[in-house]
Amino acid sequence: MAYLEKSLKIQVAIGDKSGEGATLNNIATIYKARGDLTKALEYLEKSLKIRVAIGDKSGECATRFNMGHIYLANDEIEEAYKSWKKVYLIAIEIEYAQVLEALEGLANGFGLEGGLGAWAKINIAF
Repeated sequence: MAYLEKSLKIQVAIGDKSGEGATLNNIATIYKARGDLTKALEYLEKSLKIRVAIGDKSGECATRFNMGHIYLANDEIEEAYKSWKKVYLIAIEIEYAQVLEALEGLANGFGLEGGLGAWAKINIAF
């Protein structure tokens, strides 16, 4: 954590928004592993704001995917599905195979009919 915090300070100082977004996402992962879901979500929200602002679609996918898992852990199922549906739409747009594969695994794990295509059928408003 100390190294990530140092890295974040440097990235902010030099204006490396891409690195800042990635580091915030990584810090959130540590908070999630420690069981502090509130703090993890705070860092993911900061990461998302940056990634959207700079147009980092692949980074946005990673952050939203992680947010979905936090929502799921907090029993906020609709928010989790909303997050993953948005990830699906972006991943289709940018042809992000790794994320699409992960989403297919999620769909199968939740027993959603149609595998990856199930995300297209979920009717959730953003």
